[in-house]
Amino acid sequence: MKKIVLTILLCGIMLLVITGCNLKNDFNIEYKNQNECTKPKLLLSKDDGNIYTYCLENTTIEIKDKKTELKSYIEDNKNAINEIIGTLNLEDTLMDGGTQIYKGDITLIKCNTLDGNKDIYIGNNNMKFKQNFCKDNNYTFIRTYMVKYISKYTEQQYDEDGIPVSYGNSFKVELSEFQGETKTVIINNLWDITLEKNKTYEFEFMINEDVTNIKDEIEDIFKNSTIVGVKETDKIGLEQIQEPMFNK
Repeated sequence: MKKIVLTILLCGIMLLVITGCNLKNDFNIEYKNQNECTKPKLLLSKDDGNIYTYCLENTTIEIKDKKTELKSYIEDNKNAINEIIGTLNLEDTLMDGGTQIYKGDITLIKCNTLDGNKDIYIGNNNMKFKQNFCKDNNYTFIRTYMVKYISKYTEQQYDEDGIPVSYGNSFKVELSEFQGETKTVIINNLWDITLEKNKTYEFEFMINEDVTNIKDEIEDIFKNSTIVGVKETDKIGLEQIQEPMFNK
């Protein structure tokens, strides 16, 4: 009896492996990189969470020479996300409750936070996890500034209650906005980002959840927001991106 049960289990495992291999061989994702890649784009809203695409255009799923648009594929197939994941490799599991990042021809981030967020992000193979991902309110806004001056900042800093706080990789930066004044801000925890004098950058901000009254001024924005992305730009004048702080 034990031998029969073991044989059935082994056959089941082999069937899953063979099926998975066939799916990988027959499954192909095609897409074009979005030229102006700034934020996730809502693809579908489902009962258990939203599905976003990031930096993708004209995304199609091809199975055995039959092509379907990504949106239609997910709408018509309740197991679509698991099938896509089956063609990718698990790269990382985050300590936020179990969010998983899969990599392959594309990147798929499957949120599973302690707050109950179940959103999914599908992007190109260079997509990285950003701080506004897997949050119920993931709105961010972009402002464009030129760096007029930058230097390392090493002085002790304090919070609003006068308590000393420690940050890493802090900089004192003079920034100018098109048709605006030049202001000096302290940018903390600027890891993996290099700012250079006389270059212009698009800063992507997410407003901290506990902030209720924030002025639309450079100093207030940097003090009360989290930087989720910085990208150099060659846009000038009115071509520069200056988005509203709140989603209207």
